[in-house]
Amino acid sequence: MPPIKLYGYCTSPYVRKVGAFLMHKGLDFEFVGVSPVAAVQHLSKFGGTQVPVLEVGNEWKRDSTPIGHWLDELFPEKRLVPAEAAQRDTILKLDQWVSDRFMPSIFRGALEAPDNLAFRFRAWRLAALVSSGSPMPEKIRNAWPDLLRGAEFMHAMKPQMNMGVDAKTNQMQLAGEILTNLGDGPFFGGIEQPTIVDLSLFPQMVFGVMGGLEEDISAATLPALKAWMKRMADHLPENPVLIPDDFVVKPLSKALA
Repeated sequence: MPPIKLYGYCTSPYVRKVGAFLMHKGLDFEFVGVSPVAAVQHLSKFGGTQVPVLEVGNEWKRDSTPIGHWLDELFPEKRLVPAEAAQRDTILKLDQWVSDRFMPSIFRGALEAPDNLAFRFRAWRLAALVSSGSPMPEKIRNAWPDLLRGAEFMHAMKPQMNMGVDAKTNQMQLAGEILTNLGDGPFFGGIEQPTIVDLSLFPQMVFGVMGGLEEDISAATLPALKAWMKRMADHLPENPVLIPDDFVVKPLSKALA
């Protein structure tokens, strides 16, 4: 087995997505924390600053979905994308929905939340989580609320954030889409085992509670989603979000109780 290294920061949903791929496949890997303010230095051998980067032996690849396909080529057990044509087409279509619709919505709150103490607490907590993987200077951590709001990559995603409706309406619409796409389950696409879609969504839904950003998992208020999340927990370790164990505020089993 060649050594496997995942480079990134635990606050990135795309990095958490790849981490879930590796955990589901049962692959041993090293998570290499990257500081956003020193990404050029940390990722110099890959010729860029984008995360995630997955290194397997002497080869590497970036971009979460292409990494998923690559992992299926290298380690075909517990496929992320089904081999059967009809199921594959369904999952790839749903994966596009995750990329174009669900993922951008994660960042909308950071752009639109009022600049109050609650927002700043969340931003400072995010800075602490980033710093847990690769320490950042105190000055940078303190400035994280303002740096977060000004992040170019988030503003570039605005066309995908459904800005034509307010944030609450968008959240309700998104919840409806998630339930519709889950259908009768047990996993997305009616597949009997988790796929790239389930593993992309799940770590994002539990990250906030596990990382001390939220009191409860909002998705778990919907019975169908809570049942799906409990099924997902059976396929992943107790800590599926790449946060160091001593930074976890609420373990997964407690969060889904």
